[in-house]
Amino acid sequence: MSLPKYFKSLFWFADFDKVSLEKDRDLILFQALEKGRMEHLKYLERKLGARAIYNFAKQHASKFSRKSIVSFAKVMFSGARS
Repeated sequence: MSLPKYFKSLFWFADFDKVSLEKDRDLILFQALEKGRMEHLKYLERKLGARAIYNFAKQHASKFSRKSIVSFAKVMFSGARS
């Protein structure tokens, strides 16, 4: 499945037309969490589910440039909203 064109800015280093959610899921999640906007994350939430985004952030916490990314993912996507 190809991504919407607004994802293109996240993949300046790749041939965007070859990036797909099925084969590049982890790369897409990483780029969206690291450099994306809410529209990127909301799209991924619709396609993959909120829990998948949170679980990915939690499992790859050491790879992000900011520790706050995991906290953000927990608040937005873990289902533990108060």
